[in-house]
Amino acid sequence: MSEKHKQDAGPRTIQRRTIVKSAAWSIPVVATAAAMPLAAASVPACPTCIKAGFPLVGGIASGAWTSQAVVLGNKGAIAFPAIFGLDATQCGISWTNFFQPAFTYVVTQATLTMSDGKTYNSAVGLGAGAGNISTVGAMPGAFVFTNVSLPNGGSVAGIPPYPVVPTALTVQVTTTLQYGIGLSLQCPMTLVWDLHGLATGLVFLGAGTINFTGTATV
Repeated sequence: MSEKHKQDAGPRTIQRRTIVKSAAWSIPVVATAAAMPLAAASVPACPTCIKAGFPLVGGIASGAWTSQAVVLGNKGAIAFPAIFGLDATQCGISWTNFFQPAFTYVVTQATLTMSDGKTYNSAVGLGAGAGNISTVGAMPGAFVFTNVSLPNGGSVAGIPPYPVVPTALTVQVTTTLQYGIGLSLQCPMTLVWDLHGLATGLVFLGAGTINFTGTATV
């Protein structure tokens, strides 16, 4: 090759090498950028199929409840049996729901709303529970609401009925679901039951006994 050809070929050779080197450095950057949204998209969303429900009691999920409050100083405690639970029967396995069947949860708060608008939190029944996709599981325990204001009123025969009754139960839970291999997702959920029923009994001079009977719906 002549001296002139060497001089002409030099810059082009350097330019090609520079382009190839730059391209090689850019490949990992492009690959990483492409993988980032894929990794972010692999984390599933919290399911909306887990709702408030009633486990079977004697083969029936009626939602019926009863409670008795002994009133002293116009204060009493109202307890609810463990008929409340998480309903996961609508969580069938599909391309939008690929969580493993078993899950765990922790009850973080339970609130009772009375017909006079006052609310009370339970210090009992807060704990860990377990459930399964396609079933309805009971809460870890009964809820007990103390120092509920129960005014004077009512009658021995129950006519008229006692004026203040429970109207709603709200339970906060944090559910942990498993997916993939060793991966988990924590999902906070709010479960609400409407309480319907009557109260009979008499509170006189701040003391008495009230019997609550009713049903719950979701």
